[in-house]
Parts: sequence; structure tokens; C-alpha cells
Amino acid sequence: MDQIPTQPPGIDSEAYRPDARARALLRGVQIAEADLRASGGAFDLQQVRTLLRGVSRQRIAKQTRDGGLLAVPGPSNRRYYPTVQFQPDGSVVPGLKAVTEALATRNPWAILNFLVQPDDRLNGRTPIDRLKAGAIGEVVDAARSLHQQGT
Repeated sequence: MDQIPTQPPGIDSEAYRPDARARALLRGVQIAEADLRASGGAFDLQQVRTLLRGVSRQRIAKQTRDGGLLAVPGPSNRRYYPTVQFQPDGSVVPGLKAVTEALATRNPWAILNFLVQPDDRLNGRTPIDRLKAGAIGEVVDAARSLHQQGT
């Protein structure tokens, strides 16, 4: 990873080293991958249609646009749906839309990160676990609080 490519004569090897911004970009990708792995992976569109008992592609696209279903970009520019947002019966965790609306971002990776990382405002529990426990208002408040801290 820190290998420096063989450079043409006259180019300083330090010129090839990624700067702080480039390293942060790479770190963001690594965090997104870790969040997705830690949350149980993701379903493709057909698997989500099966979980949601044959709901149309258009309905899934609308739910995703409206924030009621979380999709992250994946290979071949397809959407993938983190498994953590689904209940054991295949339904979407109640309150997901309210939480996504309360967050200051529409970046699906940032939303996933918020959902799966332990949060001090929730006594160290993850927002997704609190949603699954029915504590929607508590998680929405934590999401709003996160926005207020960033402003």
C-alpha cells in the first residue's frame, strides 16, 4: 500500500506519496467497507424484492429516494441494500425514514456509518439497534444532535 512506484529519472519519490486529502479519501472507503461488513453485508435488488414480498422495482426506488430504504452504491454501479435495515420478518426497520430526514447528509455511506456505530447519546448502543427496539424518537434526537454539533 505504501509502495512507491518506480519513477522516471528526475522525479522525486516524495511526489508519489498521497497527501492528507488523498489518504482521507482512501480511509473513507475503508470505513465504508468496514461498516458494510460489520452490518451484515447487503442485498441486491432482487433479494430486497423477495424480502418485501414482490414489491416493484419502482416502489423500492421511491422508498430509497424518500429515505425509507437505504441503498449504497456497489459493483457495476448497482444499488445494494444493507441487511441491517431489515427486521427478521423482512420488513424495513420502523423509523428509518425519520432518522435519514433528521441527518444533515444524504450520503448513504454516512447514513450507514451513523446507524451502525455505537453512539454515546444512546448509551453506547447503535442507532439501528435502538430503532429495532422501538426507540425511534431517541434515535431521531441523536441524529438531529449530530447535525447541530456539525454546524
